[in-house]
Amino acid sequence: MSWDVIRVVAITFVVAGHVTGGAELIPDVDPYPVSLRVPFGTFTLLVLSGYFMGPTLRKLRPGRWLHARLARILPAYVVAMLVTFLVLRIVAPVFNGDADGPWYLPGAGDLVRNLLLVQEWTGNMHRRIDASYWTLPVQVAAFTAAALLCWYWRRSWRHRLQPAVAVWGVIGVSAVSPVLSGIAQVVPTATGLYFAHLFAAGAAIWLWSQRRFAGPNLAAVLAAVLGLQLFRSSEPQWLIVACLGAMLGLMCLAARGPDWGRVLGLLRRPISWLAGISFGIYLVHQKLGYVVARVLTGLEIEPWWLRMGLVLSAIVLAAWALTVFVERPLYRLLGPSARAAPAVGARTSPGCGRPPGSVPRAPVMPPERATDAPRRPVTAGLSLPTTGPVTRRSAPAAEGGG
Repeated sequence: MSWDVIRVVAITFVVAGHVTGGAELIPDVDPYPVSLRVPFGTFTLLVLSGYFMGPTLRKLRPGRWLHARLARILPAYVVAMLVTFLVLRIVAPVFNGDADGPWYLPGAGDLVRNLLLVQEWTGNMHRRIDASYWTLPVQVAAFTAAALLCWYWRRSWRHRLQPAVAVWGVIGVSAVSPVLSGIAQVVPTATGLYFAHLFAAGAAIWLWSQRRFAGPNLAAVLAAVLGLQLFRSSEPQWLIVACLGAMLGLMCLAARGPDWGRVLGLLRRPISWLAGISFGIYLVHQKLGYVVARVLTGLEIEPWWLRMGLVLSAIVLAAWALTVFVERPLYRLLGPSARAAPAVGARTSPGCGRPPGSVPRAPVMPPERATDAPRRPVTAGLSLPTTGPVTRRSAPAAEGGG
C-alpha cells in the first residue's frame, strides 16, 4: 500500500501539471485560475521502476523478466498511441481551420517512428503524436540494459563486482552522457543515458532495503542524483529537486518501514484503484486531455471547475478502459506463462536473478507490483521535462513537463 501512495502522488502531479499548465499554453483553451506545474512526478516514477527491477529480477531469469516487462508496457502503449494518432488526424484540421494552425497533424512517418520507439531521435519534441511517450524508449532501454547486466553478472561478475560499484557506475555514465551531444544533440536523451541516474537511485534504495547497501553510501547516491537533477530540471529547479528529494525519502520509508495501509483508512481502496490504472493514465492524459479541454472550450462551458472535472473524468475513464480491456488481457495473452516452483532447498542467487537451471517460483509480476496482487498494472513513466523556456500560448510548448 505504501508504494501505491507514492505512485498516486507522482501521477497526480504529472496530470495536474499538464492539465492546468497546459491550459495556459494551448491556443483556444481557456486557462484555469490555478496552475500546478512542478514536474517531478516523471522522475519519481522512473526511480520507482529502478527500485522494482531488483525484487523481480531475483525471481526470474533475465530473458523472461524482460519478456514480462515488454509484454506489460508495449501492447497498451501501441493501442493508446494508435488511438491518439487517429484522434489527431480527425480533430487537428478542425481545430486549425483553413490555416496552418498550432495543432500538429501527425503523419505516417510519426506513426512508424512511434511504433519503432525512435521518435526521440528526431530532436523536435513539438512534432509528436504525444510528447509524454518519451519515457517508453527510455524504459525499454533501461529494462534491456538491466537484463543484460544481470545475465552477464550471473555468468562472470558474481564474485568480482559489488552492487555498489554498479550503481555508482550507472550514475557516472549518466553524469558524463551530455558529452555524447557532440555526436548528435539528441543522443544523451534518446538513448536514455541522460536519465539513467534515476533508475540507479531506485536500485540503490532496494539494495539498502535488503541490507546490501550501507546507509551512508545510499545517502551519497541520493545526494548525487539530486545534484544531477538540479542541473537538468526546468524552472523552478530548486522546488522540483526538493519535491523529488521528499519522494525519495518516502521511498526509503516505504522500503524499510511498516506498510501505510493502517493509517489510510477509507482511502485505501481508491488509492489502490488509481495506482492500478496509473500506467493507463500516463498513456492518455496529455494529448487526449488537451483535445478534451479544447472541445469543452469550444462548447463554451464556463465554470472552470466543471471543465477541469470533465477533463479529469475523461482521463480516468479512458485509463480504466485501456487497463481493463487492453493492458491486462494482452499481458495475460503475451506475457510469459507460469512455471512450477523450485524444489524445496533449491539454491537461489542473492543478487539479480537465479542461477542457470533454476526455475521461477511464480508467474511474472510487474516491477511496480512486486508485493501486490498481480491484477494491478505497472507504472511506466510519464512525460518529458522541459529543457528551456516555454512560450505562452504556443500549443507545442505544452508538450513537455513531467
